[in-house]
Amino acid sequence: MAAPLKHLAGPAMVLQIANRISVNMPAFNTAAFIQQFVAHYDELELMPRCHWVAQCLHQHLPKDYPTAVDILLQSLGPVHPSTTDFSDISFLHLPFSLFVSKYGLDYFDESMAAQYEITQRFSAEFSIRAFIQRYPEKCFDLFQDWIKDANPHIRRLVSEGTRPRLPWASHLVDLQADPSPIMPLLEALKDDPELYVRRSVANNLNDIVKDHPKRVYALLTQWQKRSNKNRDWVINYALRYAIKRCEPEALALLGYKDAQGITLSHGSIAPAQAKIGESVQINATICNKGKASKALMVDFAVYYIKANGKPRPKVFKWSQLQLAPLEQKALSKKLNLANLSTRTHFAGPHRVDIIINGHWSYLGTFELNRLTAI
Repeated sequence: MAAPLKHLAGPAMVLQIANRISVNMPAFNTAAFIQQFVAHYDELELMPRCHWVAQCLHQHLPKDYPTAVDILLQSLGPVHPSTTDFSDISFLHLPFSLFVSKYGLDYFDESMAAQYEITQRFSAEFSIRAFIQRYPEKCFDLFQDWIKDANPHIRRLVSEGTRPRLPWASHLVDLQADPSPIMPLLEALKDDPELYVRRSVANNLNDIVKDHPKRVYALLTQWQKRSNKNRDWVINYALRYAIKRCEPEALALLGYKDAQGITLSHGSIAPAQAKIGESVQINATICNKGKASKALMVDFAVYYIKANGKPRPKVFKWSQLQLAPLEQKALSKKLNLANLSTRTHFAGPHRVDIIINGHWSYLGTFELNRLTAI
């Protein structure tokens, strides 16, 4: 079992930071810095640990921010050369960027220059968000230059740092409400030569589609007019949240359009009565009664009974089909009803729907019973 990520930010990393800084600041008190960190780090997870390192740095670096950040920049490691292999990336640069966001907000030019350097070693996607919130116009003006930068880490910082719903970070609520400033940047980066950057573009759109689906669908429809292999990948990856939710407009963009002429000729669930820990078999036969071949994305939803006694649907992927006129296809899926770390089952009637190209239809119901006491 892999060690928890928080162990990356431990005493060994802090000692490495101290040794680097001491080269550029001989008066740096390494022993006091490490002692302060180890006094309160053990109960913290990764991001809080890195924030704590930044606070400790603030206590032991010069109080003048431009001087302090200059020492940090002199203490950086080499630029990360890869956009595909991050196995040797050093987390010690994360506290550097968090130092910038916590103590450098009043120094826009110095801090943005620092993040330009730091992100080439470890992404500054977390730290730059404070500056986007404080200085939106100045940031987006600067981003117009950064999207043309020769270094892919800089270009990716633009698309990843502006994500409205970046994981592990606070939401950019203004951009969540109105993503208009982001759109020209994603437009410029959609065909970036680096998959590393294109994936970030897709991640950003995957965030935006949660709040502005029609806007994203309209944009991707325009992108499809001059499509290529790389852009098709971006479109597919950008729609993964919407596809998981079986949104018809998103499925249509991927070629799974209306389900006209598609019928369910047979559907069953066996057994009709099952106990928690067992399984049921879900069956469906789909027929194309239309005059044209149809591309179909078939999913199903189980309305699990929750702890409050109310049902909530959970969508599962099933099959992708191409059905010729009058062709039919039988599908079968085994549904495991064992309790998992991510799902606890509760007794009661469980409805199952079949979803074809985003269109939901009732398939059947099974009764889930509690395990018999031994």
